[in-house]
Amino acid sequence: MSMQSNGDVLLDDGDFFVEHSCTSPAGIANGFLMRCCRVSPTTPEGADCVGGYYLELDGMWRADLAIHHDGRTGSECHLLGRFGNRHEADTPHPRD
Repeated sequence: MSMQSNGDVLLDDGDFFVEHSCTSPAGIANGFLMRCCRVSPTTPEGADCVGGYYLELDGMWRADLAIHHDGRTGSECHLLGRFGNRHEADTPHPRD
């Protein structure tokens, strides 16, 4: 798949790709799970962010998926887990 991106693409299956953020050094940068879609005014790069991974202050990596706003919890993300390293956080996980 050829797509202009703002960061390094780490994983790509043609439908989704994991993009490493270019705003920080590789060892501590966040990343995004992107879904390929049509180019539109809201998705000018032909991709929509549907999740991500983040280094938390305690040194653990958090991975989550974007969801519709949950009025019960007030959240807009579903936590996939907390991991000891970035590779575990940015690798696909089976659904529970």
